[in-house]
Amino acid sequence: MDKNLIENPKVSVIIPVYNTEKYLREALDSIVNQTLKEIEIITINDGSTDSSLDVLNEYAQKDNRIIVFSQENKGQAIARNLGIEKSKGRYVYFFDSDDILLPTALEETYNKCEKDNLDLCFFDADIFYDDIKYDLHFDYKRCHLLEDKIYDGIEITNILLDINKFRASPCLYLLNANFLKEIKLAFKNVIYEDELFGSLLYIQAKRVGFICQSFFLRRVRSNSTITKSYSTRNLNSYFYILNQLIEFSNENNYYKKTIDRFCKNIVNVAVYRANSLRLNERLSCVIISLSKYHTYIKIKSIIVCIFPFILKKDKRVQSNE
Repeated sequence: MDKNLIENPKVSVIIPVYNTEKYLREALDSIVNQTLKEIEIITINDGSTDSSLDVLNEYAQKDNRIIVFSQENKGQAIARNLGIEKSKGRYVYFFDSDDILLPTALEETYNKCEKDNLDLCFFDADIFYDDIKYDLHFDYKRCHLLEDKIYDGIEITNILLDINKFRASPCLYLLNANFLKEIKLAFKNVIYEDELFGSLLYIQAKRVGFICQSFFLRRVRSNSTITKSYSTRNLNSYFYILNQLIEFSNENNYYKKTIDRFCKNIVNVAVYRANSLRLNERLSCVIISLSKYHTYIKIKSIIVCIFPFILKKDKRVQSNE
């Protein structure tokens, strides 16, 4: 690879890595073999206790586009922020170390961003299951539901919310690095940090494009964020995100209507899922929600949270139909 192309990459791929040795080679191969060659691959070993760091060093020795940083375990958000700080690319792509990216993804999204001067270009994904069967209750398909045009961020966000297809995962878009610096956005070190980052990113974008392709393959496996049991830590993370969105809305009234829609979705998911917590935790959840987020909360979410047996009964009825 030409040294100048490495020093001036078109795309910086940022990959946090924590104990994913089982999947890491397949993930790295999907990035190394992208048809867009002028990329830098910034990997951050986030205190892995397995052989992930050995795999990263092995790949870095074979491909001089791969840069390896290592830190104590601080979480995915901190690792991604380090990647942003170290990146030199014109565009940034965030990738997870257990997933797969199809070969032409970076080239096609880069070309579209350059052609249309986009702040971000998003695309679809397919889900595949590794060692479990888990119902995500949603998919990543927006193809044929959207026009092929340049959208304003607020416009496309509301369209996606209207059809229940807003997906915040940063693995689903290529992002203009200058735009990211302009809005001074970073990841917060909480569970579901993507929800906060993606929401604030989309609404502030001025030029957004979409490619009707499922470039990203998301692996669903045990012991991941989406498959772990729901706890008060999850609930408190949702509340933190709500507070951050409301604070941003108070400071930027232009975004208030759209942020209110985000808040409504988030608080109802948070409270509804809290039905698995202990009774005292559920009651605390309801009290906080009614006192701080009453304008967003649905009665159904409150009822399911307080009386989870209703949900179980409803499932039994459905299974008998």
